[in-house]
Amino acid sequence: MATHRVKKTGKDPPPFTRIANESLQDERLSFKARGLLAYMLTKPDHFRFYLDELMKHTTEKKDSIRSGMKELEQLGYVHRYAVKNERGKIMSWELDIYESPSLRPESGFPVVENPTLVTNDYILTNDKRFNKYIDFEKIQNPFFQTYLKHFALKKNKQHMRITEEQYQRISERIEELQSFGVTEDEWEAEVRDHFEKLPKSNNGNIIAFLHSAPRRFDV
Repeated sequence: MATHRVKKTGKDPPPFTRIANESLQDERLSFKARGLLAYMLTKPDHFRFYLDELMKHTTEKKDSIRSGMKELEQLGYVHRYAVKNERGKIMSWELDIYESPSLRPESGFPVVENPTLVTNDYILTNDKRFNKYIDFEKIQNPFFQTYLKHFALKKNKQHMRITEEQYQRISERIEELQSFGVTEDEWEAEVRDHFEKLPKSNNGNIIAFLHSAPRRFDV
């Protein structure tokens, strides 16, 4: 049995990528995740990756690519972060790719500040900025409006009030899901399933639903 390799020396060597064995032999990663990382490492250092673009270069489906990317994030090979403007609005989501997790600076890991505790009836927080409520009728976000629609059908009333600060966090989470390629149809299907199975004791708050998003959308 033999391994036959392409000649990479000489006057006109073919394009090739040198990759450290560490990542490709990391047994914590599936072969799918290793292949995804290897493909991304063949691109220039400042190449911007998008889920839809990745799908054009593989036979893998969207959910498969998502799960592979999730493996890489969990083990430190990929870092996703939001790019915001001066007003704090998310403009895009970016990816940093690491050939080895050892290259990732500690400062790159997210820090959660002023965490919010969601209960069946209240949103508890120590953030004093949470005092100005949102007018639902002025919100144009189709993901949010879809949730409100199914909430009203299930509960026969309007969703409980949320503040501007809470809506900002909700919007960021929805935009993150969209950056993973979650479509409006996929969102509505999960929202519908959520309310079909929702216990009567659960108040149906969208914030609690978004906490379950990683499991629901495999992101």
